[in-house]
Amino acid sequence: MTISRREVLKQAALIPTGAALSPLLLPLAQRARAEANGESPPLRFVFVVKSSGLTPAELVPQEMTEKLVHEGEDSTAGDNYQQALSLANVDELIDEPLAQAKLHESLSALEPLKDKVAIIQGLSGKMCKGGHSSWFGAMGCWRAGGEHDWGEIHGPTFDGLMATHLGGIFPHVGLSIGGKVMGGPSVHDGVVYPGISAIARNRQLPYQATPLAAYKELFSVAATNEEDLMDNRLQGTLLDFMVDDIKRLEKRIAGAEKEKLDIYLDGFESLRQRRRSLQGVEAEVRQHAPQVNDKYSSQVETDRLEAHFDIAAASLIAGLTNVITIRPDTLSVLYTGLGADKGVHGLGHGEGNDPIGFRRKIRAFHFEQIARLAKKLEATPEGDGNMLDNTLIVYFSDAGEKHHASSTQWPFVLIGGLAGKLKTSGRYLQYPGYQKPGHHTIANLYLTLAHAAGLKLDTWGQLDMNLDEQTQHGPLAELLA
Repeated sequence: MTISRREVLKQAALIPTGAALSPLLLPLAQRARAEANGESPPLRFVFVVKSSGLTPAELVPQEMTEKLVHEGEDSTAGDNYQQALSLANVDELIDEPLAQAKLHESLSALEPLKDKVAIIQGLSGKMCKGGHSSWFGAMGCWRAGGEHDWGEIHGPTFDGLMATHLGGIFPHVGLSIGGKVMGGPSVHDGVVYPGISAIARNRQLPYQATPLAAYKELFSVAATNEEDLMDNRLQGTLLDFMVDDIKRLEKRIAGAEKEKLDIYLDGFESLRQRRRSLQGVEAEVRQHAPQVNDKYSSQVETDRLEAHFDIAAASLIAGLTNVITIRPDTLSVLYTGLGADKGVHGLGHGEGNDPIGFRRKIRAFHFEQIARLAKKLEATPEGDGNMLDNTLIVYFSDAGEKHHASSTQWPFVLIGGLAGKLKTSGRYLQYPGYQKPGHHTIANLYLTLAHAAGLKLDTWGQLDMNLDEQTQHGPLAELLA
């Protein structure tokens, strides 16, 4: 006899909350009970933040290029280098369906998902620093740092805000293959701080640059070999010892030193609670953990990035987190896996045999990985639909519209829908140009996402003093359902 998924949920819903369930079954039963009772699944965000700008003209569907794309305007950074195409500076909002349009070649991987895609053009971000990177400003909407220094962190960035708001066993997962914007090797190992995400004032978020280390951190509870099991038990014992030791020490000191210890204690208590929460979802984590292969230890950047996207998909499906930020490259990255002869920085300056072509290849590779992630979520049932229905993938650059950004334009590509709270179903939206009536900023987009996630904020970050203040308040009506 075949039992439908809905019947399974109904049976799970009958299990009393206080029943003596196995710790492995309790989270599954709680999730099933919530779903059977009609409670909404969690909302999720995945932010994919590339470096070196996102060329607006190369996001325009082919049928719209004659109207919206101009030739011969600078769209990169080289002093004597002209990008072939530039986006028109329009006077009125353009809102066109994507259903009958053919996406730009570098977005072709999204064609099967086109009904869940929104391309957003024309928003500005001049409250942020331009140039090579806006650092934390790209998601915080404030002016931060110089060419090589991220400067002061004024508060949470948007991914940090969502991590706090949406929670999770891991409130935020950061994955990167590089470190800071400029400098260092193409591929890093260990924990890095790219300078784009923060959880609070002067508290930036770490990223894991090594896929194998990210796997062990997120999926250690799924270990089956004796070595990893021993390592997990040792880590748990050490955490217990450190928490107890700090508590004993706290009783013997006071004042500022005690306050410092309180911070350490909170951190270790959080880690211990995370381990206990992971043990409660061990079965699901083991079921959805990605298969480790040689890409997890590869020094080839495309291999590592594919592994990171696999980890991201598995982390969401296993319920480990609701917020992920992926930093696919920095200016130092050389895409040897795509045959590039110059690093991202050099390509942005028009160096090498085919800089425009390789920038397109890199962008296409990013969207191939995003499409793989989206399809995995779409194939996972949830509520009356699937996980992609409740997830939003946001693709953009920390450098606005080009390698040396002016920040007058800041393109975004959105995939998903946040449980129908956004109108992102197959749309191309281009807002009026900078300082024109109807123009808006990237802060308005973040406010739209915040409203969709249940945070009714009116402003975000700092204002652009060269724009009408009222246009910088509240969400974008065209996108909010």
